[in-house]
Amino acid sequence: MTSAHVERSLPVALRAGAGLAAAMGIGRFVYTPLLPLMQEQAHLSHANAALLATVNYLGYLIGAVALTVRPQWSHSQRVFRSCLALLVISELAMAATTDFSLWSIARLVAGAASAVVFVGCAQAVAGSAAAGLAYGGVGAGIALSGLLVVGLEDLLSWRLLWVVSGALAALLTVPAWSLSPKAAVPRSSVVAGPARAARAWTLLFTSYFLEAVGYIILGTFLVAAVSAGGVRWTGPAAWAVVGLAAAAAPVLWGRFVGRWPSATLLAVALLLQTVSAVLPALVGGVVAAGVSAVLFGGTFIPAVMFSMELGARLRMPRYAALLTTGYAIGQVLGPVVVTPLLAGGYERPFIVAAGILALAATSAALLRADVRRRQLGPPSSRLST
Repeated sequence: MTSAHVERSLPVALRAGAGLAAAMGIGRFVYTPLLPLMQEQAHLSHANAALLATVNYLGYLIGAVALTVRPQWSHSQRVFRSCLALLVISELAMAATTDFSLWSIARLVAGAASAVVFVGCAQAVAGSAAAGLAYGGVGAGIALSGLLVVGLEDLLSWRLLWVVSGALAALLTVPAWSLSPKAAVPRSSVVAGPARAARAWTLLFTSYFLEAVGYIILGTFLVAAVSAGGVRWTGPAAWAVVGLAAAAAPVLWGRFVGRWPSATLLAVALLLQTVSAVLPALVGGVVAAGVSAVLFGGTFIPAVMFSMELGARLRMPRYAALLTTGYAIGQVLGPVVVTPLLAGGYERPFIVAAGILALAATSAALLRADVRRRQLGPPSSRLST
C-alpha cells in the first residue's frame, strides 16, 4: 500500500477506530477494570460477576446472529447510529440502579449494540490501507477504560465511574456518527482463493471458537486477579497495559504479514496468548502481571484479523458472520465454564483458559499444514497500516 492510499483511507479509519473504542474498549470492556470496585462497594459476588459478564457476551451473540439473519441491518446507517446511542445509554444505566436484573438488561443491550457497531466499523474499513489503525481503536478504548479507573477510583464511586464511562463513550461516538457501515470495497475484490475446503474451515472455526472461550476468561477476570494479589490500582493499570498493547498490535504484527503465512502467525499469537494465561496463575507479582497484560493485549486483536483473512481465503459463504457467531458463543461459555472454580481464586480458571488456548493454537497449527497442502492463493489483503 502506498502512502497516498493510506492518506486517503485515514479519515475513515480514524472514525471507525473511534467507534470501535466506544463499542469494544468502553461499551463492553470497561466492566473489567470496574469489577473489583463493584465487588467491594456494591457487594457483587463472584458468581454474579461471572453471570453479568456472560449476559454481556450473550448480548454480543444476539447481535451477531441478528446480523446473520438480517444482513441488511449491517449496512444500515440508522441501525448503526441507534446502536451507538444504545451503547451510551446502557453505560449510564449501570449507575442508575443496584438491581441485578436491571444490570443484566443493560449489559445485554451493550453486548448486542457493540456487535452491530463492531461489524459496521469493520465493514467500513474492509480492504482499507489503514484498517489496522481502525482495529487499534479497540485497544485504545481498553487503555482509556483502564486509565480512567486508575486515575479516578480514589475520587469517585463505582456509580460515578460508570457515568464518566458513559460520557467518554458518548464523546467517541461523535466522530463515528457519520461513518457509513457499508463495505469499503466490493466483496469480489476481497475474497480470493479456491473453493471452500471443509477440513480447513473446520480447523479455523474450531481455533477461533476455542480462542474466544479462553481469551474471555482472562479478559473478564485479569483485573480482579491482579488487584486481589496486591495493591488495588495494579489491576486497572494492568488493563491499561492490555489496551496499549492491543492498540499497537495491528501495526506490529502487520510487519510480519507477507513474510509468514497467516495461519502460522495465528498459531504463534495463540501460543503467546496461552503464556499470558499461565503467568498470572503460576507466577505472582507485578512483573508477571505486566508481561501477561502485554502478551494478552498484543495477541487477541491479531487473532481476529488473521482468522478473518483466512476465512475470506477459504471462500466460505458468510464466513465473517459465521466466525463472529462462533466467537460470540465461545465468549458466552467462557465465564460459565470457570464459575464453579472462582471460589478458590483465579489460578485454576486461568489454567483452564491456558489449556483451551493451547488447543486453539494446536488447531491453528493443523490449519497451517492443511492450507500449505492445498496451496491456497495469496492473502486477499495486507493486514498492515
